[in-house]
Amino acid sequence: MSRILIVDDEVKLVKKLKKLLENDGYEIETAGNGKEALQIIKNAKPFDVIISDIRMEEMDGLTFLKEVHHMGLDVGVIMITGYGDMDTFLESLYFGAFEYINKPVHYDKLVETINKLLHDREREKKKKRRHPKARKEK
Repeated sequence: MSRILIVDDEVKLVKKLKKLLENDGYEIETAGNGKEALQIIKNAKPFDVIISDIRMEEMDGLTFLKEVHHMGLDVGVIMITGYGDMDTFLESLYFGAFEYINKPVHYDKLVETINKLLHDREREKKKKRRHPKARKEK
């Protein structure tokens, strides 16, 4: 079962996504901002996917993404926002976001993105297991 952390200050959206994703078999934890999410990450089992809003109080999504990046966590991140622009999009990709989705979030698109992310991560893990020498040389 894949573990997902949802980070967003929109309570209704978080509850809806949590319910839908749990019904699809994912294990879900939630946080209302980046600062809270970092605490959860430090005290929980590793996550496979993080879904984070960009605009939040206390610690926004880009700052949170940068922290996750600097921690060197092996996790796929999907950024969501209602206020997208090209600079934010490019910055989120630079700091390791797998995908950037505009709100309103369409559930089918989100699940498709999660599945692609998980598939790509699994393929990379298999490749590293098959070629451990190549990994060490980098």
